[in-house]
Amino acid sequence: MTSATPSTRLRLRGWPALALGLVALAVALSFAVKEERRPARHVTLTAGFQGTTRALVARALASEVSALGVETQVVDAEDTANELERVDSGAVDFALVSGAFRIEGYPHVREVAPLYVEALHLLVKQELAGSVGASLTALRGRTVDLGGPGSTTDGLATAVLAFAEVRPRDGTEDGYVARSRGERELAALLEGGDRSRLPDAVFHLATVPSKIALRLVRSADYRLVALPFGEAFRLTAILGEDPTRGAAARIERPYTMDTVIPAFTYQIEAPVPAGDLHTVGTRLLLVAHEGVSPETVGRVLDAVFASRFARMHRELLDPSMLGLAPRLAMHPGTAAFLERNNPFTAAKLDELSNRLSVLGTLAGGGLFVWQGLRQRRRTRSERLLADFMVRVAERERRIVELELSSNIELDALISLQRELLELKSEALERFTQGDLGDHTLSSLLVPVNAARDHVGELLLHVRENLEAQAETQGRPAEALWVEAAEKSDETA
Repeated sequence: MTSATPSTRLRLRGWPALALGLVALAVALSFAVKEERRPARHVTLTAGFQGTTRALVARALASEVSALGVETQVVDAEDTANELERVDSGAVDFALVSGAFRIEGYPHVREVAPLYVEALHLLVKQELAGSVGASLTALRGRTVDLGGPGSTTDGLATAVLAFAEVRPRDGTEDGYVARSRGERELAALLEGGDRSRLPDAVFHLATVPSKIALRLVRSADYRLVALPFGEAFRLTAILGEDPTRGAAARIERPYTMDTVIPAFTYQIEAPVPAGDLHTVGTRLLLVAHEGVSPETVGRVLDAVFASRFARMHRELLDPSMLGLAPRLAMHPGTAAFLERNNPFTAAKLDELSNRLSVLGTLAGGGLFVWQGLRQRRRTRSERLLADFMVRVAERERRIVELELSSNIELDALISLQRELLELKSEALERFTQGDLGDHTLSSLLVPVNAARDHVGELLLHVRENLEAQAETQGRPAEALWVEAAEKSDETA
């Protein structure tokens, strides 16, 4: 088994560090370089019937999201149930729905953000406002529009009247006459202008101020009636389960609350309401299909909390609202948005740790590569120096052999002299080209010059012998020297 020569070992030096550095860089870059996912170019948003204030809010949000590069189209829907069905199926991307609606039955719907609180408006004809304001039992025998079937208004109004112990006529003879008109149908009745065709009372869950409530007040002479038991309505849900049948079964009372419609909201002269009016409210939710990308959800949340949209309602929208207990499973895009805006979350710390690890790997890999390349350059210069020294040593060996021989040949000395001159010229050329690295020029020239001096001494000895020979033969010493030199040239 043969061992590697010194020259081979020199050629192999530097390769391990260089290879290790390149591997480290490749691994680090595989973690560091990730394909950046972009938000969708186009999404859809629904807020139910287009003729409501909530729809105006949806269009304002759509405008802000579109300004951030995601074109957003607002589409119509019949009611809350229809909104959730379309989002659950993936036909619509986002929806604005009431938090009190029972939405657990839609497995593909995820919560994006809680927004502001909407108010349940109870509007009654002016001639009945006093009696109904004194007691909701005055609605007995009156026609009451509860809102469209499948709407949050329908379920919430039914539950509120049941809480006030006012029953529909189909349950008791002195109950109220229930009507279930959707917002579209109620708007058409208002357009007709026949007040006698309108119900005595109208329930309407809406963003304040409500477009429909405004028209009922100003065009049909309706007045708002307080529902001042919002907190009691929510708290007493602890005492018994919510109804399992009928419209009220679609409402979860724990997600309702007391809210206020400010005085003068709908009319200044003969103010409506005359003072701050308490009623039942529920928080509006922005929901999305689970398949909407986190990047798209993040862009929508930027519009919700960092644009004019955040100031549209009297309740300023702030990212801290995302800290509220979620009504539904949170969308992954919302979780990513929270992590992005909170630098001290565990996920952020993990990400920072990972980034530092990647940077450390990159730095280490870069150092290995630099060291490897540096070692390669140094090894090359050392290999050149070693080869040069071997060649000088080989000439020195020949010089010694000549010196120890019985007859020192002039032609061999002259040949060695030429070779040493060539080696010196080569050393000077390598040095000027920078091939010698950190090695000094003297480290190459000293052994060459020493060998040349040795050859010079031998040449002087040969010359002395030729002079003695010339004296014996009676010839000029120069003639013998020229003959010997010419013979050397012919041999060369």
